[in-house]
Amino acid sequence: MSSRRVMQFMCGLPFLFNMRNCFLVTIAFSIIFLCRIASAQINSSSYEFSEIYRIGDEARGDSILFAHHEYAQIAVNSNNYLFVGGHGESPVMYFSDEGHFAGYVGAQGKGPGEFKNSSSILAGPGDSVYVFDVELLRLLVFDSTTLRYAYSITVPSSGLNPSSPLNLLGVTTTGYVFRYHTFYRPPNSSSGGYDPDESRFSFVNLADRQGITQTFLAKLPAAETVVRTSRSSIAVMPLPFGRSPYFAYKDGLLYAGWNDVIDISITSEKGDKIGTVKIAHEASPVTQKEIDAEVKKILSRRNQRSIRRSKLLPVTKPAYDALVVDDHGHIWIRKFPEPKSEYAKWLILDSESTLLGEMELPANLLLKVIKAGRAYASINSEEYGPYIAVYEVAE
Repeated sequence: MSSRRVMQFMCGLPFLFNMRNCFLVTIAFSIIFLCRIASAQINSSSYEFSEIYRIGDEARGDSILFAHHEYAQIAVNSNNYLFVGGHGESPVMYFSDEGHFAGYVGAQGKGPGEFKNSSSILAGPGDSVYVFDVELLRLLVFDSTTLRYAYSITVPSSGLNPSSPLNLLGVTTTGYVFRYHTFYRPPNSSSGGYDPDESRFSFVNLADRQGITQTFLAKLPAAETVVRTSRSSIAVMPLPFGRSPYFAYKDGLLYAGWNDVIDISITSEKGDKIGTVKIAHEASPVTQKEIDAEVKKILSRRNQRSIRRSKLLPVTKPAYDALVVDDHGHIWIRKFPEPKSEYAKWLILDSESTLLGEMELPANLLLKVIKAGRAYASINSEEYGPYIAVYEVAE
């Protein structure tokens, strides 16, 4: 490969080998300044994705259907068994290491071993499967061998702000790592109404086996939204190109960042600050045409007007919109893609802010888990909807 072709890729042009479902990117020393990432070091490295299997691709005649893409929940155990769910999905489906449907975990309902939402799914250190239902505020645990229901706990709200658990991020030897968020209340709520001037937060706590908070780990502003209230109701809408918090937990470390810039803090499960991962970012401006295109996606004209009148509308785009940490402790960040772009750029960094590589992947592909030499992704087909693809990762 010539250095000229490498430079073309690093400066933002798609550089994909069309070699039977294979993505290859090679990084070289000489082009660091051309890409304006002066604050990061860079090492010569290559990453290759080769597809192993896919699930739910209706274009190939697969009859398995998934409801979610962006919010799809994927967990993988030590045998490479794949568990898939999401908000509003019950039970959880699981598949063999070759992608064959193997059965269900749990059941729909409110009784023992049942849930209404598989809004978080994790495979724990001993391969037990954990399902958190954000609607019932219940964490269910399933046996690592039989996948039968073992036990459950109800996770209480936190006293901060006051807040309720939103996601299960990790499982430790002593408890669970939960993300909480400040919830909205209608103006005439008996427990206090929504104050539009009140700050809202997302934060992460380590809870014990009963779900009781033991250690505070991180706190970031909540996702930016537009809120419209009436005398007894409240409407919450996402702010176009608004900023959001991102969290990931891996091997006893919590990674947390606010996506206005690429600045990821790393904290131990004991609450000790380990370090920070930073890389320079040049913000891309938001045009009025782009704002209009996002507002048109809102069905209610009243809500459209609320968004257009918002004083929070940003003038630049976020720095990134996905954060994944692999089992080597490498941080995969997807830079915020330009609207209607065919590809999105992923940065791969280590905990010392060294840029290990970059990949141009299709914009409709979201990496969910990178583990044991495999990458698990959700892909959204405009014609057929979401499906799952699994790749072998060669470095």
